[in-house]
Formats: sequence, C-alpha cells, structure tokens
Amino acid sequence: MKKQAWAVLTLSALLTVSTFSVAGAVKPAPDASGKDEKIVVTTDKDSNKVYDDLEAILAEKADGDTVPVIIRLTEKFSDDKLAKLKKDHGDFKTKFTFQYAYQGFAGELTKKQIERLQKLPMIESIQFDAPVKADMATAVDSFGSKKAVTDFGVDGDRDGNPTSYSKNDVVVAIIDTGIHGGHVDLDGGKILAFKDFVSNQTAPYDDNGHGTHVGGIVAGTGEGDGLNKGVAPGAALVGIKVLDGQGSGTMSNVDAGINWAIQNKDVYGIKVMNLSLGTSGSSDGTDSTSTAINNAYAAGIVPAVAAGNSGPKRSTIGSPGAARDALTVGAFADVGEMGFNVTSFSSRGPTADGRIKPDIMAPGFNITAPKTGTTNGYVTYSGTSMATPYTAGVAALMLDANYALSPAQIRSIMFNTAEDWGPAGQDIDYGYGRLRAYDAVKSAGGYAGTGPSVPTHTGVVDSLTTSGQKKSFTFNVTATGTPAAVTLIMRDHTSSWFSSSPDFDLFVYNPSGTLVNKSEGTTRQELVTFNPTVTGTYRVDVLSYSGTGTFLLDMSAK
Repeated sequence: MKKQAWAVLTLSALLTVSTFSVAGAVKPAPDASGKDEKIVVTTDKDSNKVYDDLEAILAEKADGDTVPVIIRLTEKFSDDKLAKLKKDHGDFKTKFTFQYAYQGFAGELTKKQIERLQKLPMIESIQFDAPVKADMATAVDSFGSKKAVTDFGVDGDRDGNPTSYSKNDVVVAIIDTGIHGGHVDLDGGKILAFKDFVSNQTAPYDDNGHGTHVGGIVAGTGEGDGLNKGVAPGAALVGIKVLDGQGSGTMSNVDAGINWAIQNKDVYGIKVMNLSLGTSGSSDGTDSTSTAINNAYAAGIVPAVAAGNSGPKRSTIGSPGAARDALTVGAFADVGEMGFNVTSFSSRGPTADGRIKPDIMAPGFNITAPKTGTTNGYVTYSGTSMATPYTAGVAALMLDANYALSPAQIRSIMFNTAEDWGPAGQDIDYGYGRLRAYDAVKSAGGYAGTGPSVPTHTGVVDSLTTSGQKKSFTFNVTATGTPAAVTLIMRDHTSSWFSSSPDFDLFVYNPSGTLVNKSEGTTRQELVTFNPTVTGTYRVDVLSYSGTGTFLLDMSAK
C-alpha cells in the first residue's frame, strides 16, 4: 500500500542540504575524506523500497556489516518513533534526523536491520548515503547566465574597476544569516556594508553558512574555484543579518532588515535584495513582512524571495513569498542534474487569497557556493534558497545591461522571456516558467545573440476520468549525451494522513518498448529522469492507480 510522505517548514533559511540538523541549522558534515557530503538520489526500479545501488552494495555484505543509509518515512518523524525502531530492531548509529525536506533519518545500519526495516509500512525508502561532488557550472551553463556574461560583457561591475567595489556597481543586499567576508570569492571589499540585527556586530560574519552560500551564488568571484563563480561576479553586496546561527529568526527581525535596506538604499546603491527565508503555511500577503517587501519594491528595489520548500502540495507559500510584489522563486534542477524539472520540494501556490505564485523558476538543486569559515572552501545545498540568489544575480546582470530598469520592468522582462511550462501563462507550479537568463539580459540591454543549446520542452495538459485509465504520449530524443526528464503533476491532488487522491503513476519506455524508468509515489508530483541510450521516439504512460482529475505532463529532452 502506498503511503504519503510529509515535510515540515519552519521560519528559517529555506533549503535542503547535503546534511543538516533537526533544528534547521544548516551545517554540512564532512565525510571521512574531508569532502562535503551530498545525498545521491538513485532509482528503485522494482519498487521494493531499497534503492538499486544500495541493493548492489548489500549483495556483497554479510548480515552484520554496516552501511551508511538514508531512510525516509511515510509518516511524520519523531524521536519516539526512532527510539522504537531501535528498540524493536536493534540499536544503530543515527547521523542526522530530518523533518524539513522530508521525514526520516540517516545512520549506519547492518544489512540485517535494513532488510527488516524494508518490510515495515512506515518505511518509504532506504538508499545509500553516498558522497558525491557537484559544482555551479551546469546551472550557469544551462540557464544561460554564463553565456550572457561572456557575450554581452556584463557582470555587475559598473564603476569600471573590476578589483574594487562601490555603490556605483550593481549592489545586492543579502538579508540572511550574514556573510563571511574572509572567503576569497567574497573578500576585497565586496561587502560594502554589514548590519547585524541579531548580535549587533559591525564586522561581516556568518555563524550559520546559509547567507555566505547565498551571497556566493549572487556574486562570488570564483577565485577559489572557477567552476563555482557566482552569477554576477562583478556585483557588490550588503550583508543584513536577521537570522541566528541556527538559521532561525522572527518576522520582526526580517522587517527590520528590509526597513534598513530601504532606508540605506541610496547610501549604498542597493538595487536588489535577496530573502531566502520565510514562514510555514500559506499567506495572503497582508502580513507585516509582505507589506515591507511591497514597500521595498515601491522604493525601487527588486525583492527576490524564496517560494519555500514545502512542495509539491498546493498552497504552501508563506510570508514573504506571498507578497504581491515579491519576485517569488521556485526551484528547478538544471541539465547537469539529470535534466530540467521542478524539484518536488519547491513550494506551490495559490496564495491564501487565491493569487498565483510563484513567479519564476531557477536552478536550486545541488548548487555549490562558498562555505563560511573557510578561505576557499565550498559546500553544496539544494532549495529555493539557492534558486532565489541565482535570480537576484540575473537581475544584477540585467541592471548592468540597463541600469535604468525599474523593478517592474525587470519582472516583466524575466516573465516574458521565460520558457513556459505547465498550462499557458503563469500557474501555481511553474509561475511563468523556467528563467532564461541569457534571453532576459539580452532583452534588458537590447543585445543580439543566441543563448545556450538546451533540451526541448514539450508540455501537455490532460485528464484521466476513471480509475485504472491510461493515456500515452510521446517525445523525441535526438541525442544521447543529455539527460531527459519527465514530470507529472496532479493539478487538484489532495492528501491526508490516510489517503491521497488522485494517485497517478508515470512510466517511460524507449523506442523499442522497454521500460526505462517509472515513478509510483503518492504525492502530487511524479518524476522520471534518465540518460537516453538510444535516440528515437519515447513513450510516456500516465496511469490512474486511483482517482480522477487533470494533470500536467512536462517532457524535456534533446
């Protein structure tokens, strides 16, 4: 029987990470080699709850051998449930517990314990906790910002001196956990000013790491690693610390940060501000922080705000993402991360008062950027927290192309040049679609040029009207060197602790009719990604396991 998995979002920095604590303090833990660890999502093709790569590892193990694993639950995680698992199945080392990106925990279990837990209804999946490495290169390549910098000569440096920073450059305020100015990507005066609403310190610092990562995505110079250069490396930053070392804060702290940015916008030349933070639940956009966002927009500042990480359920955008004038950003995976697709964690609209949010989708899966407390280290995070500074960086490039652009014009250009996904126009899952940075900067500056070569997108809106019904669709693959992705979203999906409806499943077949991959979850969204081994026409089947309703089917392949 299929079960519903749940995620909880608190007032904290909005992200999922390679490894993190229950409190939401996002500090990645090193693996035995000293490198940053990152969850690898593989495939459970036979739907037996144990991912295929882990099965291969277990086949070589004795019953008592331990393996590092990540275990997701079909129900809400609690310490009591974890204690009961240990009591019933033998004690094991717990590395982390998760209550935000998903419900579950990571630890070291024996082969025998894994096999026993596999049979429990409360266990959704068990996968190998594998270390991998990601970098920023594929995101800037496939979304077009890197090519825009090269082709159009824009990077945020407007004062003509690329080795120094001033209010005459494009300036982005980072309202977050602070910024670590000792990293080579963020030093040399890049941080023009620092305001601390948590501890009232005057020198830039970041006792959490989230704000440093965000700032690096916007404007890191890439001196520590050119693959991880920020979107607008010539831009300057202003750090406004409103979240503490655990990544937590209050709305009043955030309001104070926005207020300070508006008050000092002319002093430091602030044109864009980034807020990769928010509250849980669904907001109607009339709260104090949303109001502050609207006022910043009216004052001439582009407010890029994270949509949140409570997807794929509807109505999961809180404050300030629900603000009318927020540039609300959802998270996509880029081509280098197994193809274009909306991440399942990305929050969805509508707002509590029925408006459509988010506004735009940007890369937010496996993004590597500067690590706080280091001079040249990097760490990989995923979340709308990462997609938002990418968008803020693109806004900075647009302003470098045309500094006279108003926030309204920047929004309009981004929306009009985006690649539409889902139904025509803005919708609650994709907003106006995938941000095409190259085209946005090209339009802002009146330039000529051709953006990067990317997979072709095909979208379908359709419905299943009876349980057990199946509909088939096709898409073409012309190259085997680029990942393909197929996303299925049930538009009117509802769920409770006991059921979810409708429950549609997704199957993809190659040109010879062989099943390539499938997705048979119970949440609102299903995803299949794969590396095509042959070219030709692929078939996609959408099957109603139970229930009826409309769906979105988005296919991306070269």
